[in-house]
Amino acid sequence: MNSEFLGQNLRLARLFHSYSLQELGEQVDKSKQFLSKLETGIEQPTIALENLLADKLQVATDFFYKIDPMPITDEQCHFRKQLTTKVALHQVARAKGEMFKRLVSILDDNLELPRYGFLAFDPGSMDQIERAAEVSRNQWGLGYGPISNMSRVAENAGAVIIKMNGLANEIDAISFATRRPVITLNATGKSTCRTRFAIAHEIGHLSIHIGIQTGDKLTESQANRFASAFLMPRSHFIKECQQALRGRGFNWQAMSDIKYRWLVSKAAILYRGKQLGVFSDEQYRSGVIHLTRHGEALQEDEDEEIKPETPEIVDDSLSILEKQCGISRNNVAKKMYVNASIVDSLLGKVLNNNNKSNVVSLFD
Repeated sequence: MNSEFLGQNLRLARLFHSYSLQELGEQVDKSKQFLSKLETGIEQPTIALENLLADKLQVATDFFYKIDPMPITDEQCHFRKQLTTKVALHQVARAKGEMFKRLVSILDDNLELPRYGFLAFDPGSMDQIERAAEVSRNQWGLGYGPISNMSRVAENAGAVIIKMNGLANEIDAISFATRRPVITLNATGKSTCRTRFAIAHEIGHLSIHIGIQTGDKLTESQANRFASAFLMPRSHFIKECQQALRGRGFNWQAMSDIKYRWLVSKAAILYRGKQLGVFSDEQYRSGVIHLTRHGEALQEDEDEEIKPETPEIVDDSLSILEKQCGISRNNVAKKMYVNASIVDSLLGKVLNNNNKSNVVSLFD
């Protein structure tokens, strides 16, 4: 344990709770300027202040002294977000993801999780990105048809996924390209199709943006192209798009059938058809206008009928830790130097017991 108070850990805990410096300062009767000096290491807290901060932020005092052995760099952090997302919302999402990464490290230390299976590609041209998606599908034995469960695909490839509350609506997902890739999904108000696309988008970042800082228009468009190609491979999807046409317009029943079959949104189908040259720019625009006029710009008619996917690794891992290793969620919290309420917040207090698992205890 480090002997010096680490300001970056105070900042992590503050942002995890979505507190501004001003808001936390009001709770501990300190100015935001003083708290800023604590976070930058200019000042050190008294024991009394340290205890008060720990109480307000639901962590143990040792949390402020624990060095992260593998801190995350900007190049390892990828967002699926609108480019106009405010910096403060970005920081909160990253803090929540970083705290989840610490939980995952506890699981990794005690269990044998699926091996890292993401391939590395140079983004290059859009055609190279298409090829990267195809090679990844082949590597994972997915063929070229619809993918039934994107969460399982990512977790079988070595990622750990969590659906988390408290992320800004503008942010669909955030991933960390660490030894154990972490994908944090926004649990609020996102359709299954949108969530599946977000997972494919993050797989794109993990595959084609290794060591590259993302978040600009170019890298976002590249990850979107990978996601489109991964979910809707061109060799099969060109014919699907052709079936959605009716003269110069669209057969919307056929479009809906394609959505149910491939589990992608109609908006994504329109855009993919345009990418593949099946739909003209004019047809694409008319399709988007149709969705908007029918109130489907944000929520499409079929969305409620498509069953959500449930990530499995964290659920299975915590169950195995408790049943076979005697490590409860409270013990996990202690290993993270946080209160159990932090772990509950990360997990949404939802655990399902499954009989089958691809997680193996290292203590068996």
